[in-house]
Amino acid sequence: MQNLLRNQKSRFKRLAAIIDGEHYPQVTNDALKILKNLFKGTLCGIIFIGGTEKITGSDIKEYFDSEVFVIKNFNEDFLKALDIFKPDLVYDLSDEPVVNYIKRMSIASYCFFKEASYMGSDFFFQYEKPVSSPANRSIAVIGTGKRIGKTAVSSHIAKFYKQNGIEVVVVAMGRGGPAEPLLLKGKEIDITSEYLLDLSKKGFHASSDYIEDALMSRVTTIGCRRCAGGFGGKVFFSNVEAGVKLADSLNPDLVILEGSGASIPDSQPDVNICVIGANQNWEEIAGYMGIYRILISKIVIITMCESPISTRKNIKILEDKIRMVKPDVLIFKTVFRPEPLKSIANKKIILAMTANPAIKEKIKKYMEKKFKCKVGAVTFNLSNRPLLKKDLESAGDFDAIVTELKAASVDIVTDFALSRVKEVIYMNNEPVFKGKKSEFYNGLLELYNFLKK
Repeated sequence: MQNLLRNQKSRFKRLAAIIDGEHYPQVTNDALKILKNLFKGTLCGIIFIGGTEKITGSDIKEYFDSEVFVIKNFNEDFLKALDIFKPDLVYDLSDEPVVNYIKRMSIASYCFFKEASYMGSDFFFQYEKPVSSPANRSIAVIGTGKRIGKTAVSSHIAKFYKQNGIEVVVVAMGRGGPAEPLLLKGKEIDITSEYLLDLSKKGFHASSDYIEDALMSRVTTIGCRRCAGGFGGKVFFSNVEAGVKLADSLNPDLVILEGSGASIPDSQPDVNICVIGANQNWEEIAGYMGIYRILISKIVIITMCESPISTRKNIKILEDKIRMVKPDVLIFKTVFRPEPLKSIANKKIILAMTANPAIKEKIKKYMEKKFKCKVGAVTFNLSNRPLLKKDLESAGDFDAIVTELKAASVDIVTDFALSRVKEVIYMNNEPVFKGKKSEFYNGLLELYNFLKK
């Protein structure tokens, strides 16, 4: 790691060092001397992060030659320290028990938020600012994990803007996206089960997010691909930049960039909306730089806010922690409810979803009551092809399969239905906002009007 630091001398100009009071001051000073010798830029300051076992006296600053910022409240003070020192690299000389892996990931989140890289004895989190951004007004919908409803939220937002006369283009990246950005005009093309199955047989991922967005919201979408994802959401490669250029060429009122899993599109939007699952615990979110995703977002949407998926206690913990990290963020809570794109009245159906099996009875009752159908079987194995096949084979007689456009919904579910001359009806997972839903929609309009300025 010392060689890496030495080789970074032309990249980084200002370095801040994190220290603690669990080391004797002389040991820390010797380490700082080594650090100064390795780093040819400016040591702009020292961040004292806590611990007093090896330090006596009340004035910590008297032990060190450089300017010292003493952290008293980590969540409030660490960003202040970064604002004062303005480093482009932060080097960590602290250790357990003052910092643990959760706190280190929080430090990394704060560093990335301030566009600084973070390094320690055997780790290096390198911040890279996206080199491009949409020429048109833009919003990114990002998330803290997979299967938390990000695509459903993105599609819902796109549809809302469309209904309010705002022309939207969605640029969605996915692990199964096309090699070249692919344009799909949702309001013009008839996306049928036969069309999707034909795409699948031609080797395309026919349930990719951009297709789902086009089908559910009927807006223009552009499909992109990406591979891998880092702690801070950085991808190994993607063709999002080319997808954004294609979107800009259409000159829409608004471009919506849709993340993939916990990965963030590598094009800088005007503003971010972060989606968090209520089934996630805070340690999981904070442990891989979910804090960074919250910090860069103006709105946080917590999905799946219902039992038995999550508890009121966990949801309250998430809300409190989110506001502790970013007090001015707007938080909205939702549940998802199926919305078939065609009538299923008086039909016996198989329901295919990626949702949590814990809500099986709740969803079954909801479907039968609202849509006047009979739910003969339910499978939650859309993302597990072997189990999905077994579920379908054992489901018994049916009139139609109602399925999300996810995972194996085309190559397995659609093929299964059409081969038996049965109907396939795709469904959306509509976010239903808890509390005053008008506040969310008013907030979206205010956000757009803000971007217009």
